[in-house]
Amino acid sequence: MTATPAGRVTVCASPKGGQGCTSVAAVLAVLAARSNQPTLLLDTRGDAAAILGVSDPAPSSTFADAIANAVEPCERLRIASVAGDQIDTDAINAISELVAAGHRVIVDTGTDHDVLHRFDPLSPQRLLVTRPCYVALRRAIGVPFVPDHVVLISEQQRCLTERDVNLALALPVTSVPYDPAIARAIDAGLIAARLPRCLANAIAQLPV
Repeated sequence: MTATPAGRVTVCASPKGGQGCTSVAAVLAVLAARSNQPTLLLDTRGDAAAILGVSDPAPSSTFADAIANAVEPCERLRIASVAGDQIDTDAINAISELVAAGHRVIVDTGTDHDVLHRFDPLSPQRLLVTRPCYVALRRAIGVPFVPDHVVLISEQQRCLTERDVNLALALPVTSVPYDPAIARAIDAGLIAARLPRCLANAIAQLPV
């Protein structure tokens, strides 16, 4: 298998549902595409196309079909909907070839940590997306993988702070502000077309 350059594959996961994992993965993909990198967003959860304002990809039974059925929300960005059992050796080899050809690959696995491990041969960067919630933090401590970085969806009304999350997880943390403008853009499927500046600036600070 072709060696995968470090940092070219990023997997986004979360300790529980509703943490903003798909939104972070979608914004990472949009920013990569805007930087003139051909980008593939692998969506194992089924929500990325809606967030980016396009129709869902056609159902597929193999990884090759998923790539062929990918939809394009903006220039240089494709979204492919993949099921966990489609991430096999052939899929990993195909992703590695894309990366070797200069593609950026972002993966949204959400809470499906079994799927996350299928990408291990690619030596991906692992982002843990969470909110400053006690229940989410407890689950984050017990996730069955070692994240490289934490993306904290910061909410003013929460008691826990970025420092609390950093101390609890012993991991570097980047805060992304919760803003009603972001929620409106996501609800309207406008993230690709009208990415809120506050969100783009925060995600751009991630070491990816």
